[in-house]
Amino acid sequence: MAVVAAVQVNLVVADLERSREFYERLGVVFQARNRRGEGPAEAWVSTNAGITIVLHSTGFAAWWDESAPQPSPGGPQVDLELDSADVLDATVADLGAPVIKDPTDMPWGQRFAIVLDPDGHRIGLKAPSR
Repeated sequence: MAVVAAVQVNLVVADLERSREFYERLGVVFQARNRRGEGPAEAWVSTNAGITIVLHSTGFAAWWDESAPQPSPGGPQVDLELDSADVLDATVADLGAPVIKDPTDMPWGQRFAIVLDPDGHRIGLKAPSR
């Protein structure tokens, strides 16, 4: 059960454009993301921050995390990347932590799960799909 790297911080925001403008003033450069691949931005993904920072609209967050209660503005999520889908599944089973999203193969090509840490923070677990 080895975590390879912390790869992403997801920030669910109330006003996507206001938040993008704030982080751009700090020097972060973003590219738009939309679940259909084109159309208005539903999220902004950093391209120069070292670790990926993703600003998520509440609607976009609700698409990839359909759990209840829904992710809310101000609720960050740290994503950790594991070695393989099998390691991810075993880790989720062995943690004994509350599982918010069961391991699922996602359309972006990764296996993905969400668990809660002991303080209730959402921790996304990612691995290559099988």
